[in-house]
Amino acid sequence: MLEKIHMYLKAYHLLERFELCEPITVEFLAQGEYNQNFLISDQTRKFVFRLNYGSQLHLDNQVQYEYQALKWLERTKRTPKVYYVDDHKNFFDQGLLIMEYLAGSPLDYRSDLSEAAKIFGKIHQQPLDETANRLFVKETQSILSARTTECEQLLDPVFKSNYISKFAKHQFDEALDWCKNNVKQQQFFIDLNQWCVTNTEVNSHNFIIGQQSFLIDWEKPVISHAVQDISQFLASTTTLWRSNLILSQTEKEQFIQAYLKDTHFDNETFKEALHIYHPYLMLRALSWSAMAYDSYQTDTKELQNQEIFAKVKSYLQKDFLQQALKEQIFE
Repeated sequence: MLEKIHMYLKAYHLLERFELCEPITVEFLAQGEYNQNFLISDQTRKFVFRLNYGSQLHLDNQVQYEYQALKWLERTKRTPKVYYVDDHKNFFDQGLLIMEYLAGSPLDYRSDLSEAAKIFGKIHQQPLDETANRLFVKETQSILSARTTECEQLLDPVFKSNYISKFAKHQFDEALDWCKNNVKQQQFFIDLNQWCVTNTEVNSHNFIIGQQSFLIDWEKPVISHAVQDISQFLASTTTLWRSNLILSQTEKEQFIQAYLKDTHFDNETFKEALHIYHPYLMLRALSWSAMAYDSYQTDTKELQNQEIFAKVKSYLQKDFLQQALKEQIFE
């Protein structure tokens, strides 16, 4: 793959376009569930070369969606700049992006919560214009029903799986029924009418913390309520994902207060939004984990990451699953 990327850069005259001088290096950088990222560099310039392997939003052209989203988000100065998109799949079987390389470290929940609050605040306060309303998938009428539909799709192979325990299936079935029966609560969000662009995938490794800090990995942004990002950011499934910790009530309260100071959302209203949304977020996170576990076991996953496999397996353990499906941000 490294050699193929080098060949692509030469064949499409991208060395000249990006002012890269031979010899250049191509190195593996990081891999998620739906993307592979590589670092291309010479002695002075660095870029990220990103290959896309799927769409969680079930889009026909995932890589073009991500490209346009990043272009719109550049105004926040808290997301990576994107320079190039190729969705033709002539050279690679995957769509691809070339974007800015950002130096820094993943977010540390113990030391970087205030910086995360500022990043979220800057992005969530960005006014929605005509371009945003045309570009982004909207959940303005379906913030809860979209989660139940998504969970039904994720759980379909789980309920049929030979690798998921009967206990886990029963827990998912009960939680899905509860969410479907309470979906009318989304009227709370519709009445608030406080919509913004949300990332929807805000684990610690999707932050770059440095002199200037950023939120990266914008493969599935949607127009929704800001609580969608904040709920996920504070969830145990997220904090445990790469950091292996659970935030204390004090830490969560300090983060929320810093975020509300930047965004001017009403404290009580925002916490009520968190209370309503969080069960749907947890069901979605755990449904995805169960689906991913099954796909690893049945060898139907195109990209595989053993660290992720170990994590989703741990989320299906009886005690964790039972507690997580009942989790609330503030007890």
